[in-house]
Amino acid sequence: MMQGTDPESLPLRDIHLPDPVSWWPLAPGWWALMVLIVMVVLLIAYCIRRYRNHKISALYLVKQELERIKTDFNINQDKSNLVKELSELIRRLSISIFPREESAGLTGEEWLKFLDQYSDKNEFGNGIGRVLIEAPYQADPEFSGNELLALIASWVESVAKGKGKKK
Repeated sequence: MMQGTDPESLPLRDIHLPDPVSWWPLAPGWWALMVLIVMVVLLIAYCIRRYRNHKISALYLVKQELERIKTDFNINQDKSNLVKELSELIRRLSISIFPREESAGLTGEEWLKFLDQYSDKNEFGNGIGRVLIEAPYQADPEFSGNELLALIASWVESVAKGKGKKK
């Protein structure tokens, strides 16, 4: 301080605080976060739609293949080939529609129980559906091919409509 000057006589002003920071306009980081959130939501919606379309297309293709198998059976009456083709068809459908861990490794009785869980009837474990695990080991299997075709068609419809969810 200088000698001889009175601090009261100096032309000083009070300290003024700056205006508070406004929330608008948003900082660039917030804009980037909003864009990222919108992109994630759109990606999730795209994935859900693609998954649903995949399920629908798989069911459509299975129904077409089932009609082809039915026509071939009506012409040839080859029961061994019918069981083989139907078994492959429902195996492919189950792997496409359901989680792979749930159905891919199943064989024998476990496979039939799985099929019964997703059907309206109990025809796989206790009915004509047993042919799927027994006929491959028989030289000339005896069963009604049309009844088996009807059972498989009913199972595919049940899966398509979302009925017969796991009990």
